[in-house]
Amino acid sequence: MNSLLLLTAILFSCNDPWWAQDKAKHFATAYIITKTSLHFGLDKNKSGGIALSISLGKEIYDKKVKKTIFSLKDLVYDLGGIALALLL
Repeated sequence: MNSLLLLTAILFSCNDPWWAQDKAKHFATAYIITKTSLHFGLDKNKSGGIALSISLGKEIYDKKVKKTIFSLKDLVYDLGGIALALLL
């Protein structure tokens, strides 16, 4: 139950809005990385895995190096871009 409360607090924090230009960039970048990987012959699992790894790496970089937040909302948009690329 505590984990659910923590996740809810993180996802609805005021410092990280759901609707921002940054979110569109996350979606588009994940889409392009996934589509590019597919174009070069990687299967769907590898293509999605590459894009997700880069997305996670970017959030870890933000937290550890830039000293900003690890944004779960950014990852939601990244996953949306990956999913759309794999579906189309």
